[in-house]
Amino acid sequence: MKRNLIVAAAVLVAIALASFFAETFAAKLIVMLVMAAAAVVALLLQKRQNKKALESQAAYFNLKTNLIKTSLDPHFLFNAINSVSYSIHKDDTNTASENLGTLSKLMRTSLENIGNFGHELSTEVSFIKNYLALEKFRFKEQFDFTFKMMPYVNDMAKVPSFSIFCLIENALKKGVLSRQEPGHIALTIDEDKNNNTLVVTVADDGLFRNPKTDADQPHNVKVLNELIARLNAINDQKIAISYSAKDRVDGEPRGCVAEMRIPLDFSYLLKPSVD
Repeated sequence: MKRNLIVAAAVLVAIALASFFAETFAAKLIVMLVMAAAAVVALLLQKRQNKKALESQAAYFNLKTNLIKTSLDPHFLFNAINSVSYSIHKDDTNTASENLGTLSKLMRTSLENIGNFGHELSTEVSFIKNYLALEKFRFKEQFDFTFKMMPYVNDMAKVPSFSIFCLIENALKKGVLSRQEPGHIALTIDEDKNNNTLVVTVADDGLFRNPKTDADQPHNVKVLNELIARLNAINDQKIAISYSAKDRVDGEPRGCVAEMRIPLDFSYLLKPSVD
């Protein structure tokens, strides 16, 4: 916007000088009309740039809001509170206290990370474990979960906020719980030292799906895609997510493996546009 204003100002000054030295009335009139047109163009350019800046700022704050909704989904909170209420009703105060403590940790993590587009891997993993503990109490034997992080992985490394959680939630709700049989979710975190990249794999044996091409994308996947796109736009290295079938049964794909590769040298300093 500033560049456009400077160019427009320079044009107006040049035209004004030309008008001053013009000899005939007709020449001065033409120059004045050109000046008026240039001023209108400058104003339109400024308005257009202002609109783009406002749209960019709106998208920025909308992404923040969606991240909060993703980590504190109202439907999930309602069910978690119901689980605590159920335990109290059954006089199982130990379970109620444990679930309430888990829920409070989950909510604290979410609230502490408001406005952060990246946080430590340990924070992400802790959030996922608390989430799955509450869902496990609710769904009992309908799923189980395993977690493996290689010992050389630095748990202080930064990852996109709630990005792995989105993959886990999608594996649970759209994969495992969509089947009649009990299912399994496996989270593996490794490091590709040759490319200085964190490699996160979420595998499940539920229904096959490809969130990149499915017409009906879950809300959390849309938020994740937007977050990754905006972060990639400010970095030379890129975060990449791929999806594939875990295996095949009678020739049909079954289960899903989501792999996210996160550069360790990566910036998470998204800012609203002010240009």
